[in-house]
Amino acid sequence: MKKTNFLLVFMLLLSACGPTSDESGAISTCRATVDAMSALTGGLELPANFCTENPVKTGSEFDVMQYFSVLDHLSMQPGYVLDYVYHYDGMGGYPVLYVRPAGQPFYATEADLAAGGDSTSTLDYVQTDDTPESYFQFVVLAKMGSQFYKFWHANYSDSQIVCDKAGVTAIVASLDGDFGYRISLAARVRAALLKDVGPSVKVGGQTVEVRLVTFTRWGGFYQETYTLSRSMPHTIQDVQEKNLVPYECGVMF
Repeated sequence: MKKTNFLLVFMLLLSACGPTSDESGAISTCRATVDAMSALTGGLELPANFCTENPVKTGSEFDVMQYFSVLDHLSMQPGYVLDYVYHYDGMGGYPVLYVRPAGQPFYATEADLAAGGDSTSTLDYVQTDDTPESYFQFVVLAKMGSQFYKFWHANYSDSQIVCDKAGVTAIVASLDGDFGYRISLAARVRAALLKDVGPSVKVGGQTVEVRLVTFTRWGGFYQETYTLSRSMPHTIQDVQEKNLVPYECGVMF
């Protein structure tokens, strides 16, 4: 057999076997996932009982367990639920997520949580189904899980996941000067030249790499690379950021 034919057969055999410890791929469901998560919280109004010092949660507010109707490759560790209390002070307000046993009453205040809550990371109780999609959804939960009922300075935390070039175009079009500075021509050009903005996941033997592009009005477009533990708990071991297109809206709350 000629050498070239042997190499061709060898390469075909390797491709037929497929990857043994690594799986990579783009996440085609990004737009549907991010839009559905935003739809759950986008129209929420801050409850009056949260607009006061030492706010008390009554149980009638938004239920964060609804996230798992969208993040369908994730689940809570059996016997536990995701919940939150609300933090409010002179600088703003935002939810503080925590995990509690399903049969235990929810904490009404931040002080109650501090006194009796579990200090373990909330994400430690979140399970994946070990698919690339599940690890992307894990990062979505980490980024978007607390982005509701935000008040005043908490609105600086506005980072959003960019799923495709259409998303880039829509964001750039929105930076027309109605809220802060208009985006510069140079930044428009750089944004137009962005490639492969959709998220991707690389699953290795021990760790998982999730790469995505995000945008914030206080910084611009970023590439974020998350390294997660593949086994439970899926600890976020490292986050790397690269500013792709700088932009500052100039707004100060």
